[in-house]
Amino acid sequence: MDKLKNIIKTELKSIDKNLNALLFSEKELIYKELINFVNSPQKRIRSLFIILYLKSLGKDITSDIIEILTAGELIHNASLLHDDVIDGAKTRRGNITLGEKFSPQISVLSGDLLLALATEKLIKTENMDIIKIFRHCTQRMCEAEIKQYFLRGKIPAIEEYLEIAEGKTASLFRAMAESCALICGLDLNNACNTAVNFGILFQLKNDLDTESAKADAKNKIYTPKDILGIEKTMILTDNYLEKIRRELEEIPDNIYKTGLEDLIRTI
Repeated sequence: MDKLKNIIKTELKSIDKNLNALLFSEKELIYKELINFVNSPQKRIRSLFIILYLKSLGKDITSDIIEILTAGELIHNASLLHDDVIDGAKTRRGNITLGEKFSPQISVLSGDLLLALATEKLIKTENMDIIKIFRHCTQRMCEAEIKQYFLRGKIPAIEEYLEIAEGKTASLFRAMAESCALICGLDLNNACNTAVNFGILFQLKNDLDTESAKADAKNKIYTPKDILGIEKTMILTDNYLEKIRRELEEIPDNIYKTGLEDLIRTI
């Protein structure tokens, strides 16, 4: 992953700088906590995927794209703060959660604060279509989390699982990709399909992770390994991997396309 990040280190540094500048602008205690939270070890997988995708197609990473990617990272981190409350989590990324350190209420409000800051970033693009894309995205994320909550303790149909995965995970990949494609004049269907398939693949692989599986079991959340078994889950995962590979075939060979191909193998 570090090798992949090194290919686009300048762009990733711009996102980190944007995030820190936003949060350093305030002096309240919670902003210091949020700086630590958004800078704690994480892959920036959403921004990594979008930047590699855009650059593989020969597009420059403009200031508006940095604002969109920063907004996406803020929304992702907001969802984690909310998830920690829903799951009653005591740790996140090896650190004590805000809900445990302060209170669940503070964690929820902190997540809401990050969503407000994300909106500020999107407004800077001065593009109402992009704001609408992200409005729809956050609605999908919330609806999917609510559906998953009410399915706790029940083994869902695989179609229900995929609907939840598309809503809670892939919809943010899609919103970021669609918004950037809109700015760059790229084919929106291709960008959206690639992003959704990547997002679902990411969720499938995450659900097979040992620590993630432990958390799911604790919260009585059933994933494909419970629905289909490990062997069929691996087949399903390979199917999504193949879908993305086919979508990338039209892109000319270059270092960024190679980076994308490495990314889908290593997530």
